[in-house]
Amino acid sequence: MVEIDNTILYLSHEDVISTGIGPAEAFETAEEVLLEHSKKYYQNPPKPSLYLSEHDFIDAMPAYLPGLNAVGIKWLSAFSSNHKRGLRPIQGLIILNDVTTGQPVTIMDCGYITALRTAAVSAVAAKYLSDPKSAVMGIIGAGTQARAHLQALKRVLKKIECIKVYDINEVAAHRFASTMGEGESFQVKPVGSAEMAIRDSDVVLTATGNLMGKPPIFMEKWLKRGSHIIPVHNYGWEWSALMHADKLVVDDYQQYSTTFHIDSYNPHLPPCYSELSAIVAGLKKGRERNDEVIVSLHAGIALQDIALATKVYAAAKANDIGKRLLF
Repeated sequence: MVEIDNTILYLSHEDVISTGIGPAEAFETAEEVLLEHSKKYYQNPPKPSLYLSEHDFIDAMPAYLPGLNAVGIKWLSAFSSNHKRGLRPIQGLIILNDVTTGQPVTIMDCGYITALRTAAVSAVAAKYLSDPKSAVMGIIGAGTQARAHLQALKRVLKKIECIKVYDINEVAAHRFASTMGEGESFQVKPVGSAEMAIRDSDVVLTATGNLMGKPPIFMEKWLKRGSHIIPVHNYGWEWSALMHADKLVVDDYQQYSTTFHIDSYNPHLPPCYSELSAIVAGLKKGRERNDEVIVSLHAGIALQDIALATKVYAAAKANDIGKRLLF
């Protein structure tokens, strides 16, 4: 008779971090998932969103990746004003299931995984779409996503010499510069405007709060020819910057076409050159010329969360991390 395990492993935010899964494992997982995505053998339905206010929402993100034996769901909330309450703006949980029985096997905090996997996908995009000689990076926003992205991108962009960071919170920008530049070969310096961060930058990352429905604040005319633009979301960018890019690359076309916010500032969907997975798999070309302006827009696919969470779960079990709860 087979002994049945009627417990479920709970992993807190601190537990997830203590597993030791970091930027290197996240990058490897992101590239692995993209290769699986290129084979079209997965289930990743477009995420439904519940808007509790104009800028606060909760997403349900289920995914099944047979190639990695991973299935589960992420339940994510994004409340931009949470910092005023002493709470993280991004919160939520990931539940993983056993692929044979369907039994839930773990519940874990999703905040760290979300930051890791978002940055890792951007780093994979930079590997294929940035000019390898890129020396200057502009970063808008100095929060969790900006920090995670710099940790991930510096592993790929080996020639970076200067990073310009702008945040509407000047203190946050200076703190980011002092902490993220410490011990690095590149300089990190705060600048006085988004325009200063974007102009003359080879790589541009916008990692701001939710700007949905607001007038654009990042302008096409500021972009350097040959730059790679990495918006954590498309909000805030002048629509023409997306429309006139030489290549617009997305992580998943179905997700892109259903989640791109159409409004008076974004009247219709900008044309997509390719999914990132097709470029990673060698089915489409990445950067072909030094003067191409390329935008890689990643709406965020649950495949990445569930695959990385599966590795976190394995590491937690191997190192006896977390708390067993009766199920």
